[in-house]
Amino acid sequence: MIAPTPSPSPDVRAEEIFARTRAAFAARAYPTTMKYGIRISGLRNGSWVGRTYDAFEEWPDGSVFARSISEEEAANPYKPPVVAKSFFENFGAPLPQSGGPQGPHILGFPELAVSYDFGLKPRTTLEPAPETTGTGLRTIGTVRAESRTYDVRLVGEESVDGNPCWHLALRPLGNPGTYRVRDLWVDEQSYQTRKLVTDGNFTRKETGSGLWTVTYVQSGDAWYLENEVSQRPFDDAAGRYDHIAVQFVGVTADAHENLDFGLAGSTQNDLIVEPEDPVPPH
Repeated sequence: MIAPTPSPSPDVRAEEIFARTRAAFAARAYPTTMKYGIRISGLRNGSWVGRTYDAFEEWPDGSVFARSISEEEAANPYKPPVVAKSFFENFGAPLPQSGGPQGPHILGFPELAVSYDFGLKPRTTLEPAPETTGTGLRTIGTVRAESRTYDVRLVGEESVDGNPCWHLALRPLGNPGTYRVRDLWVDEQSYQTRKLVTDGNFTRKETGSGLWTVTYVQSGDAWYLENEVSQRPFDDAAGRYDHIAVQFVGVTADAHENLDFGLAGSTQNDLIVEPEDPVPPH
């Protein structure tokens, strides 16, 4: 009988950095309402095509609303040619993709939170901590968790947009479909996450596998999602793309003025949303 391979001993320094990274997520604060654009694009034959959707998020409850008509459609309404459906059925030709001159709706209508944390915000108690410890790392807080969800390793120190960062590699200790983060780049000064890699993204099946590179950007005192880009070719109902990119643009605080988006014309199957937050182990 072959004995199972023992789990590696924790990387103490990496675990400490990871705990402070999670504490930094817990300490993030946002305006009560955020208005922004969600640009979904696909790279095909060297060109990006896509659409931009108006959206807003309420914080801290995380409610997200997005308009089902893109900015491009609103600016230039598409009037499809009048062609009988039976023409395509009789000759075995595919029905034309919706979307008109601005290109198709890639993935669907988005309801994506610009503050989303990929399950890194702890669902446990955040406790204050001293400013420094024996390791020389500045501490902004500690997280009390019931058990480890990832095995965390310190890969090294790397620069992200000119900012010194710790590169952490994460391996889920269980339920990899829930604990999807695989790499983190953590700012050495603030412990804020500047970049991460996640295995799988969003809740629709066709977006549920493959690696995505995600970046955050700081605006004022808040940290917002900036880009989410797939690392592999992507087959969507609209066709095959070399990459899919989701960009969050023009984030502003808005106290609900003129935010009449609605979701007329869309169905639950048309929506792309983030997965549910991971539930802490018991």
